[in-house]
Amino acid sequence: MKPRYLVVLISSLGAITTAHAQSSVLLYGIVSTGLTYTNNQGGHTNLQLLPGTIQANRWGVRGREDLGGGYATVFVLENGFSSTDGTLQQGGREFGRQAYVGITSDRFGTITLGRQYDSVPTTLGGFESVAQFAANGTHVGDPDNGFNSFRINNSIKYTSIDYSGLSFNLLYGASNAAGAFANNRTFSAGVAYNAGPLQLGIAYLNNDHPGSASNTSGSVSGDYAGMFKTSLANPAAGVAQQRVFGAGAAYTIGNAQINLLYTDSFFRYADATSLRIDNYEINANYRITPATLVGAAYIYTDGEYHPQQKQPKWDQFNLGIDTSLSKRTDVSLVGIYQLAAGDAAVANIYTLPASSTKRQLEITVGIRHKF
Repeated sequence: MKPRYLVVLISSLGAITTAHAQSSVLLYGIVSTGLTYTNNQGGHTNLQLLPGTIQANRWGVRGREDLGGGYATVFVLENGFSSTDGTLQQGGREFGRQAYVGITSDRFGTITLGRQYDSVPTTLGGFESVAQFAANGTHVGDPDNGFNSFRINNSIKYTSIDYSGLSFNLLYGASNAAGAFANNRTFSAGVAYNAGPLQLGIAYLNNDHPGSASNTSGSVSGDYAGMFKTSLANPAAGVAQQRVFGAGAAYTIGNAQINLLYTDSFFRYADATSLRIDNYEINANYRITPATLVGAAYIYTDGEYHPQQKQPKWDQFNLGIDTSLSKRTDVSLVGIYQLAAGDAAVANIYTLPASSTKRQLEITVGIRHKF
């Protein structure tokens, strides 16, 4: 081999090695299952195995390729599944939790395209007790989507860099329907501030005709369901518009953290009726040891249907303890008690069948492994 060809070959191999070293692909996941006792599901007690009781089950692939100059390509493909029967979740999608690709910059932030979280769970989800210790103890019916009941398809999302603790994110989910841009589209925005022990966040979400039967390729499709997603007067009438505004705050003192969260959700239905539902949550957690966290939360939910003048209300109490057995495995014990009041006929802890009365109690022992 001629010397100059040998030099070219060595240089090429070096470039390939360098490129490989600057790229990474990570396989990761969570497997979580629990044994749950409920005192009333449709008038009967129940003891059942439930998937994702500490955290939703998932496996995914996350990648990054350095493009030089502070830029990189990023992608995430994340699957959601049931750990009790192996079935797909999020409407049976292969990568129902997340599926996006984009470009990130050290100076300008990150732009990603695909199926993603809107700004409410992105900005405010961490203030909820359900994200810390409370299993499925989210706000009744998850009207604000703080628990990621649905994701946003066809979305483009911008996430800023950190400006001395201040950051923001913007998202637009397209209807993908020619001449019907407002039929199943989404836009949202969030601002977060993190200054040592203090964390603050505000977020906004707007869905136009989510889950539209006439546009199943729109921004919210296949996983838009629940107790507030149809009109009280006419169950066949879906949501014409959903608007959510929320604000949260957290403060850490030593091993303790206190969180406050408020969300206002407004649903306008296709039959011109509406629902406004406000959630007020205060929760606290304390790390007894580096391996053990305890927490307690109170959530008050206040709703009003118009023009029916029905005012459903719920009080919910979450208690939990979580102990790490290793860096990757932990176990938890969670109790959730919900009390319906006002015009709310029954209690209905999230993901469970409703009680036949105004009270419902859930106790769950769970295990989680991360890989």
